[in-house]
Amino acid sequence: MWNELLTIGKNYFKKENLKKNLFNLFLLLAGTFILSFGSGLFLIPFGIVSGGMTGITILTSFFISPDVMSYILSWVFFIIGFIFLGVKFTISSIISTIFYPIFLSIALRSGLLELFIPILIGGDAKIIIENGVIQNLNSLSLDIGLLLIIGVLGGALVGIGCSLTFHAGGSTGGLDILTFIISKYTGLKESIPFFCLDGTVVLIGIIIDMVGGDHIKLISGFIGIITAFITSSLVEVIYSGNASAYMVDIISDKKDEILSFVLNELDRSATLFEVTGGYSNEKKIMIRVCFSRREYVKIKNGIAKIDPNAFCTFSQTLFIGGLGFEKINTSEAESIKLIKKINKKAKK
Repeated sequence: MWNELLTIGKNYFKKENLKKNLFNLFLLLAGTFILSFGSGLFLIPFGIVSGGMTGITILTSFFISPDVMSYILSWVFFIIGFIFLGVKFTISSIISTIFYPIFLSIALRSGLLELFIPILIGGDAKIIIENGVIQNLNSLSLDIGLLLIIGVLGGALVGIGCSLTFHAGGSTGGLDILTFIISKYTGLKESIPFFCLDGTVVLIGIIIDMVGGDHIKLISGFIGIITAFITSSLVEVIYSGNASAYMVDIISDKKDEILSFVLNELDRSATLFEVTGGYSNEKKIMIRVCFSRREYVKIKNGIAKIDPNAFCTFSQTLFIGGLGFEKINTSEAESIKLIKKINKKAKK
């Protein structure tokens, strides 16, 4: 374990990696900052439970302050991840584990709430805040539309923060660690335990509000569902770039039929690789196909129809250029360099 940590540390501070790692560190801190302030200024004060660790801190805010609870949960989940997922995975969440509770404390305890919330909701009504949560939401007579806007803004900030963190190669930690543990030991896709855990947190919040008969908080609970959707949608758009290009690697005993389908029905080309099975040592042909988002269902159904037992790996790509896809252009910086080079030669 210590050797592994030492290796990671040495690689991090290597001269060729340092510039990139420092930029990634900046992205991690920026993402964590935006995530914590989106939660601390929008979701927590108005009791908008949209799942995740933030949702748990809201549900337990009657007993313990959300920022204190976030300190506890962040490190509990970090230790659990360290035990079950190993050093390499868990180390990616260390920045968020350290700084998310700190930034959240600043948002909740620096006096920003007392300044920000009256501006946000307007009016001269007295606002009672305990443990970072507004206690007299009902008496404030908040418009449902305004509450929805607050949920959307909070969800958007959380989505942007998470995306920046993912772009830097990090993780927000928290409940996501449980998601990966469940996926690792059950074989389920990450999306299934993710939605189950978040859905459970949201559902518990709604049930508590229904039992308590708090009208506004019940509405906030349902808005939490919309907030969660906004967050996941922004992560999809910003992190994956709303990629329109995909790629699939196919290994099948019916390669000729699949290749015929790709060439004739899908009207795409393919690349063939000779591969060797690691266990069986058997040589087979792998088919790689690049295609657009709109063709995803068609190619998936086509493969399933020909060979339901085919081994397929679908993946999004950052960019696919060339015939049948986007034209490959040089970046603006490279274009400027090329023009300068041409001008320099012309002067000679």
